[in-house]
Amino acid sequence: MTEIKVCGITKEDDLLRLIDLNVTWAGFVFYKDSIRNVDYNHKSLFEVARNKIGIVGLFVNPKNEFISKIVQKVKPDLIQLHGSETPGRCNEIKKMFGIPIMKAIEVKNSESFKDVYEYEEIVDRFLFDSKLTMQKLQGNKTNTLNWEILKKYNGSKKWMLAGGLNHRNILEAIKKSNSKNIDVSSGVESSPGVKSKELINKFIYKIRSLKS
Repeated sequence: MTEIKVCGITKEDDLLRLIDLNVTWAGFVFYKDSIRNVDYNHKSLFEVARNKIGIVGLFVNPKNEFISKIVQKVKPDLIQLHGSETPGRCNEIKKMFGIPIMKAIEVKNSESFKDVYEYEEIVDRFLFDSKLTMQKLQGNKTNTLNWEILKKYNGSKKWMLAGGLNHRNILEAIKKSNSKNIDVSSGVESSPGVKSKELINKFIYKIRSLKS
């Protein structure tokens, strides 16, 4: 079954919807410059998620002290590093906190996989994304990447496809990339940072129609 991650969750109603739909992962953004930034003291939100859906904590070049606070209060199952973290920094975070790491990698062309392989023995997963601009990190919609390039990845790690996905293009994206795992955020929003029940439903049902 395709793993699906919906990122940028800030409201309990949206989270409950994902749980009802049996979505694999809920992504929480801990980056103050993002429109989807969530307060790690939002205790009730994380209590709804715990043991019902995988919790992903998204960070951008975080300091250890900040990660420590999130780990204590949120207890993420997976740490997503979405900045310019080096392989060494990823390894440091993984060893310090003992939580699996998913590293976001900007895939421009087939040469981008040279960067991927530097992380191969360190991180647990990859998230292959379109260009990691400041606008994207702040929560704005982005373009898709060249999905067919992803077929050239021949490493051993599980990976997720991200970047500009929505219910209109997701089936084509899966077909062209051979992706088994999908990440979405702005593609299921009615406006920046506001999740849409209708768009979430359409996105999930489109993916699951592949199995019907």
